[in-house]
Amino acid sequence: MARTLFFPKDELRRRLRAFRLDELRVAEITSLFDKNNRHIDVVSFVIMLERYGVQRAEVSAFLRDIGVDESTLINVFSKADFTRLGVGNREITQVVLA
Repeated sequence: MARTLFFPKDELRRRLRAFRLDELRVAEITSLFDKNNRHIDVVSFVIMLERYGVQRAEVSAFLRDIGVDESTLINVFSKADFTRLGVGNREITQVVLA
């Protein structure tokens, strides 16, 4: 079941700066939240942070800090990888060893 996580805008800005993002990137990300009624899909958020050079370990730590559990983290990063590869939302139903 989908879950919504909440965190203050100032905390987001602080964390983005801690990721060594410049003020332009911080403003882009926070304005994206503003444009989407303060919501963003976590997979899109992860892809955006990684595109801006934030390491996956840092993104994982941030998501853990705001309450995302390990199984959800695995799911989020898997979906982010599939999205980048163009696989989309199709599910993998089998893994076959050759």
